[in-house]
Amino acid sequence: MAHREINPDDCANCRTVFGALVDRQKVDPDTPLTTEEIGRIVGLKKRAAQVHLAHLFACGRIDADRRTPLYGMSQPVLFGAQEWAASVLAPDPTCAKCLVALAGIGWEGQVSMEELAGIVGVGLRTIERHRPHLVRADLLAFRAVPVRKNGKNLGRRPDRFRLMSGLTAPRLEGAALAAVPALADAIVERVRWFTNVTEVERALAARSVAWCLRNGWPEDALLSALDATENRQAYNPSGYLAKLLRKLPTEYVIPAQQVAAPAPRQTVCRICRTAVKTSLSGHVLCGGAVCLEVGTADQPSAPIFRIA
Repeated sequence: MAHREINPDDCANCRTVFGALVDRQKVDPDTPLTTEEIGRIVGLKKRAAQVHLAHLFACGRIDADRRTPLYGMSQPVLFGAQEWAASVLAPDPTCAKCLVALAGIGWEGQVSMEELAGIVGVGLRTIERHRPHLVRADLLAFRAVPVRKNGKNLGRRPDRFRLMSGLTAPRLEGAALAAVPALADAIVERVRWFTNVTEVERALAARSVAWCLRNGWPEDALLSALDATENRQAYNPSGYLAKLLRKLPTEYVIPAQQVAAPAPRQTVCRICRTAVKTSLSGHVLCGGAVCLEVGTADQPSAPIFRIA
């Protein structure tokens, strides 16, 4: 029997890996185990540890980061991330494999390049060579996760990633364009660390934010980029705000999850109980007006199954 067909409760290695994740969650939840550490703890090689982590995730025992135990909760729904990734025209076949592998984690997540290489089945150098291709094609965005303590940099955790659509937001027009100045003022007002500035500095900041809004940057994404932490102390707030704005791309690339087609609704045929994908909002038969299994037309007395 293939490993993917085995219940994790019946696999000794899956139980041991899950136990290691539970122990780390109790002792130090902010420092997740690496795949190598998991392998050493449970006595497996790195590739074998990856196989059991993937199986635990596929069975809904751990979260999409493949480190957080779910204790019986259901696996998060990925809303067709892998289907979207498989349909994208990637720069080359290896990039396509990387994109599908990342989509297996979710629309966004956290992964080291070593882990990605193991999932794809290629070398680390290959991943490092193709990663920039996906970034330049606006299909992937990465963000470093540094580890700091007492103001010192102690290294970095696996990078966070987000699948991107490759599409840029259009520039604002009409009524949306007219509303930009007021919206820019509101965004600047909500940046918590932007304090102790003059009215002139605040007006200049709002003008810069308005430029981003006119270029298609949505309000929530722009505020998130400017107000990432509540406790930031800026020596020169106006200069620091300008620095953050200069780091932003001129155009806003839309995340893939926002443009991917929603999963089709599903119900069951009222007669033969065959699963039916539909965009309708009421009850249906597997053949629309008739049941393909028995050739029976819709019966008003039959129980109605509503689409979730």
